[in-house]
Amino acid sequence: MARKRSGAWSAGITGAALGIAAGTALGAYVLAPEGGIEWGGAQAAEERDAAIVERDSANTRADAANSVVEDLAAQVVDGSLSDVPALLVTTPDADSGAVDAMEQLLRDAGSPEISRMGLTEKFRSAEGADELKDVVTTALPAGTELDVERRDPGFQAGQALSPVLLVGEGATERANVADRRLLLGSLRDAGFIEYEDGTMRPTAAIVLVTGSGKGEGDDPTVGSRILADFAEALSADGTVVVAGGPEADRDGGVIEVLENSGTAGAVRTQAAIGDPAGRVGVVRAIVEGKGGEAPTGEAPVEEAPAEEAPAAE
Repeated sequence: MARKRSGAWSAGITGAALGIAAGTALGAYVLAPEGGIEWGGAQAAEERDAAIVERDSANTRADAANSVVEDLAAQVVDGSLSDVPALLVTTPDADSGAVDAMEQLLRDAGSPEISRMGLTEKFRSAEGADELKDVVTTALPAGTELDVERRDPGFQAGQALSPVLLVGEGATERANVADRRLLLGSLRDAGFIEYEDGTMRPTAAIVLVTGSGKGEGDDPTVGSRILADFAEALSADGTVVVAGGPEADRDGGVIEVLENSGTAGAVRTQAAIGDPAGRVGVVRAIVEGKGGEAPTGEAPVEEAPAEEAPAAE
């Protein structure tokens, strides 16, 4: 059985080794001299060759550092998320391998229960925006109010789903089973989310895993803005981490949108979900979101009769 550390991080040789490896992995950068640049003349050719050597060297060092982090990651996070059930929310462009690896590390950290919910392409599309707002307004949980000044579809969806997906103080449930079933079922029937029956219980932390976060269509950044608004609304009531690839932090990706918004810093982010060091960073962000230590309350497990089972459509 994993030893509980109440959110404290491993120290000594393990911590030092991880720090060095993570620093190397996250500090290494990739040079791409082929990227559409015109090279001419002997000096330019030499500079190009040197850039390629430097790029390959950086990649080699990063691979070696990630290998060290991967070996130490489970030890470092061990017990840090005891009694912190988590929900992985994924987008269509999330790397499945990174999602599986993130779930495993959450288990290594001691999370007693991990659920998954997928957001569809329709959820972050401009075409589905009005319908998304209509669904959440119609199936709004009792006692939940939407911000009249923030009518963005992603923000309204986050406000509506917050009491359904996140527990309150003392690990108490904020929405009853009927309301949870109604909202989740309505969103799934409308094609906005995906989940397996009987798996959706309120959790203490949400990790939104994506690639760039951008959607499809004429303006892909619409998808990023919907996701950013969604994460922002959820984070007002609990611990939320947006984890994507490096592309999420540039060219209109969801992390770039979050960091350039008027509420920058409200949502914790990690733009290296594909690397072991990045996934350790996600666990650390959850711990910090919980005030540096895991909650002492029990994970909410429903043991009610059939009519009070978690949402299942």
